[in-house]
Formats: sequence, C-alpha cells, structure tokens
Amino acid sequence: MFVSKQTAEEAQWHKLKRKPKEKEMSHPADGEAWKDFDRHWPDFAAHARNLRLGLATDGFNPFGNMRSSYSMWPVFIIPYNLAPWSCMDESNFMMALLIPGPHSPGKDFDVFLQPLVEDLIKLWKGVRTYDAFSGKMFDLRATVLWCIHDYPALSTLSGRTTKGYFACLHCDKNPLSYALRNKICYLGHYRFLPRGHRLRRNNEFASLHESKDKPGTFTTEGLLVELEKVKDVRSGQKRKRSDKGVLIWGRRVSLWDLPYWSYLKLRYNLDVMHIEKNVCENLLNTILDIFGEDKRHHKC
Repeated sequence: MFVSKQTAEEAQWHKLKRKPKEKEMSHPADGEAWKDFDRHWPDFAAHARNLRLGLATDGFNPFGNMRSSYSMWPVFIIPYNLAPWSCMDESNFMMALLIPGPHSPGKDFDVFLQPLVEDLIKLWKGVRTYDAFSGKMFDLRATVLWCIHDYPALSTLSGRTTKGYFACLHCDKNPLSYALRNKICYLGHYRFLPRGHRLRRNNEFASLHESKDKPGTFTTEGLLVELEKVKDVRSGQKRKRSDKGVLIWGRRVSLWDLPYWSYLKLRYNLDVMHIEKNVCENLLNTILDIFGEDKRHHKC
C-alpha cells in the first residue's frame, strides 16, 4: 500500500481527512469498536499510517455446479484506513489465503490460518516500511479489528458451537432452548424485554407470565476460563461427552494468539446477506399470509 504515493496518502484518510458527525456513522472509525480499541492502545492510534484490518472468509464452489459439494475457502484482508468508497473497492482486497477443497476445512481451519496469524503478530510489533508519500522509512503496525463471515462460518472462525442448545450467541448462560420431539426449539424471548414491560404479563402464547431474566453472556475473563478448558484440543480429536461437562467452545482458535484479541469489543461480524434474505422472506410471507410459506404453523 505504501509503495504508491496515492495509496500511501489514502491510507491516512481515516485520521487526516475524515470529518465525523455526531450520531452518524459513515466509516468504521465512527463505530464504538474502533474507538474502544483506540482507548486501549493510544500509542497505536496516534499514528495514522498504522493499518486497521478486517478478516473475511466464506466457502464457495469454484465450478458453479450445485450438484457438486466441492468447497474452497479464500481468506481476504480488508484495509479500513481508506475512505468508505475505497474500503469496499475489490481492488483493495488482499487475498491472504486460499484454502483448497474438496471439503470445508472445519476444525483444520486454524492449521491453514497459523502462518497468517504469525505474520499478523509481526505486524503488530512493527515492520520497517518505506512510505512513498513522505519519502521516509517508518515502523508499520497493523491490527485485525474483526472477522466477517456468515453464521455457519462463525463456528469455523471462533470455535464456538452454532447449533444445538447453545446455538444463540447471546445465550451463554441459561439458554432459551428446549427439546421437542424432532428438533430443538428456542422459546421465551420475552425475557429480553425490560422487567416492567407489559408483554411480560401476556400469557396468550405460552400461557405463562415471563418472570425470568434474559440469558447471560460471558465476560472476557469468563470466556478465557472456558477457552482454557479446550486449549489442548486438536483437529481430528473427538472429545468424550463426559469430559468437563457442557462446553460451548470446541477449541481455542489461533486468533487468540494475537496480543490484542482479548481486548476487542466486536470480534465477529455476521454477513447480513443470508440473514437479510431469510428474515425478510419469513416476515413478508407471514404478514401477507402466503399459504405454505408463512411461519405460523406447528412445524415452525
């Protein structure tokens, strides 16, 4: 990025040219995750050339044949120092890895990711780089602010389960899941409402007043304790059901080796593509009462 005068100058846009407006978000730098990182690492934030990166991945079929289950996984690095219109320009995406098929890497994803993590650790410490815009050498540092992926890939990147009783990311403690005859169902969403909300006293759906508190989530300290239980889990190794009770995390991923990873406010971002499509379709089908497509029958 710093070999070209133009991109070397644009890499400082977020700090030198951005004009933030109160209560408006036009760039990741306006978000709380970016600001929280700056509060933790003021020495990093002081230099505009230090890179803020996003890590995005997803599996795809390179042959365009829906009958084939071949799955290839590219891993992209996205620089957020640039202006918003440049951040999303595909020419600025950097493909750091291309994990071959024919199957999804699953738990082996960390094996492929390890060389990239080692490079990211070096970049965090600083790498001597030439800046074509200023014509001087400087110590370039970089950090990964978050990952971007769809819901199934969340398990691949984080090591957390995304199915079963603990499928909900906001329900680490006292989940809303119940076993039905042929599936697991998630009920009791009134628990997320404020204590005095009138709908908590509405018994039309479950014939009960909702008096329980909302499910809890682990703090960073609690999460590190949970990850300590699975730090020695290796790919291809099956854990016995009786071992250490119920574990929400199946393994400790290599991203936790990054010195700043435990301090990040927002580690994982879900790609809205599938969520937007599925939620909108279900809402519209239910509101318009489209027969066979609505979500108001016993199979839901």
